[in-house]
Amino acid sequence: MSPSNFIRSLAAFCALALSSCAFYGSAYKPASPEPGTHISWPNAKFTEVRAYCYDYTADKESSFFINGRMHAGVMDAKGVKLTSSQTKRLLAAVTVSQARQGRSVCYKPHHAFVFYDAKGNVVAVFEMCFGCNKFVATPGGLPVYVDSQSLLGLTMELKLPYGKDNRFYTDACRKKY
Repeated sequence: MSPSNFIRSLAAFCALALSSCAFYGSAYKPASPEPGTHISWPNAKFTEVRAYCYDYTADKESSFFINGRMHAGVMDAKGVKLTSSQTKRLLAAVTVSQARQGRSVCYKPHHAFVFYDAKGNVVAVFEMCFGCNKFVATPGGLPVYVDSQSLLGLTMELKLPYGKDNRFYTDACRKKY
């Protein structure tokens, strides 16, 4: 094997072996709608919001809810209840379109915000991977880019674990904090 092929092979192996999202390249999409635009979401009545941390590797899928049940890797099934003020900040962070931001091509979520109605039914879910700066919202319809820095600040305020790699979350969620 030539030295240049060896270096390419080694670089490819390292990229596959690293577990952090930050090493998988970049996936940009244009901002939509125009930055500063407010979106109405989740368009369902809710009475409380709870935040969760989970190890996405502990189940067959990375989504926080799988076939109507909570992810098996959740650290605390009760979650952390947001105050009215925290809920307003959460909604402001996810419903106002932001300018284009860097993203990695992977998606390895570790945090979720779940909206419940008065009967305790789930009416909306926002899950986020801070490592790659991607999210999935159910129902959909959110801007392409949200205020991830405000979301991270809220996550820290709620004392949910935050780390740089998947091993951190596996360890944190197994300890059940």
